[in-house]
Amino acid sequence: MKLDRRQFTRLGACMAGSFALGPGWVRAQAGAAAPAPAPAASAAAAAAIVRDGMADLSDFCANVKFEHLPAPVVATAKNQILDTLAIAVAARHDPAMKILREWTQESGGRAESQVWGSTLRVPAEAAARINASMGHALEFDDTYEPSFMHAAVVTVPAVLAVAELVGGVSGKELIAATAVGTDIVCRMSRAGSPGADGFVVGWDPTPMYGFIGSAMVAARLLGLPAEQINSAAGLALHQIAGNSQGNLDGAHSKRLGPGFASYGGIISARLVQRGVVGAKRVLEGPKGLYKQYHGGNYSRELLLNGLGEKFASPDIAFKPYPSCRGGHVAVDAALALRAEYKLRAQDVERIEIHCGPGEYGLLNAPLERKQRPGSVVDAQFSNPWVVAAALLDGDVKLEHFTPEALKRADLLAITARTTTHLDPTLGRPGGGPGAARVVMQLRDGRRVEKLVRVAKGDPSNPMSAAEFQKKFQECTQAAGMQAAQAERLYQQVLNLEQLSDARTLAATLSF
Repeated sequence: MKLDRRQFTRLGACMAGSFALGPGWVRAQAGAAAPAPAPAASAAAAAAIVRDGMADLSDFCANVKFEHLPAPVVATAKNQILDTLAIAVAARHDPAMKILREWTQESGGRAESQVWGSTLRVPAEAAARINASMGHALEFDDTYEPSFMHAAVVTVPAVLAVAELVGGVSGKELIAATAVGTDIVCRMSRAGSPGADGFVVGWDPTPMYGFIGSAMVAARLLGLPAEQINSAAGLALHQIAGNSQGNLDGAHSKRLGPGFASYGGIISARLVQRGVVGAKRVLEGPKGLYKQYHGGNYSRELLLNGLGEKFASPDIAFKPYPSCRGGHVAVDAALALRAEYKLRAQDVERIEIHCGPGEYGLLNAPLERKQRPGSVVDAQFSNPWVVAAALLDGDVKLEHFTPEALKRADLLAITARTTTHLDPTLGRPGGGPGAARVVMQLRDGRRVEKLVRVAKGDPSNPMSAAEFQKKFQECTQAAGMQAAQAERLYQQVLNLEQLSDARTLAATLSF
């Protein structure tokens, strides 16, 4: 939907003063000047809102093209696509993923979209459910740190599955849809309960906002206008869920959440395409997402300010280690101590891990469970485990998160000598992973320590091209992909702007 200057003026008069002229990308089209940032929405301000924020997000989703994207946004989207594909195929042998794939095959349906790392083709929403679940299963996917949102794993599977369904979708459109979907889910998740750690609140933001984000990009690729994109988001709202209990219990639900979201999002878009109507006031209505799930605590500024001008994707952090992002600061601290003091495991008598409130309950307690993980998910969310792997093997890799690895006596001997401590001063202002301080008491009497505030992979401390390629190779090798096929995939994504049909990319993922 395009609004002229007069329509914008009328809209501004209806607003509560704080958000006068709509998001930045629309202002640019209308030639209007940018207003000052709006304050966080209060209950009174929210009641006065006549245009739900979802309307602006839907306009944005429908109208932004590849040519509108800044170069860093394009580069990040391509990295997200490459990263997601490699991680997902690496999870093809995961027991829960095999169960999901076999059940989907038995369920049948039209052969519309590729299940990555297999020759199976199934309905688009079913393919996205498996691919998104695989993309999250290894805890290796990207993170928008301010809100712990895993953006690519709910966006990329939906984008590629629907692109196959539609046919003729270019690589440029894959990039644009990925960038738009990423921006939408990051904005929605960061705006909810601003300043509060999502996992402390109890929601898992990835599936929660992923339902809506995947519905919107699916509707975009189906060619639906903004009003129907909004409607698809409304159907997705009726399905959203996702909480962090699965993380605490070491359950498979953690890795299946993005799959449920991508599946539900595509179903929503396909139903709207056929005429089903979803709720309109998705975010700010009396029973909308922010009222129902956040008690009305949200920031309209974080949701809409700079829309189309400042994208979230350059702030995405890519993971160098296949474990919870909140523990990567502790890994980096352990690796730094190992290198600086040339430590071996036998040199260390005792380890202390200090971290903030957001990470403590998720990665450090109860201590006994973190010292002896009962499942792979437990190990992915254990600071004692990842620090032990870093100290013993000089890296944290996929091989540290298998049922066999959980029995390694050398790793368990280190975790048994590790304690964890809560330090509120290590929390991160504004949300996201906090700092970690790792202290090692050495057998020769020395006490050494390292404080790390920003982990490797953060935009301020990015992975190098060589590190990124190493991760890609590690994942494709774990998947059993032939080297020539992996190189073809790598080059296709590297030159994605030149791809004329996304189905070419999907074919490379069949093996």
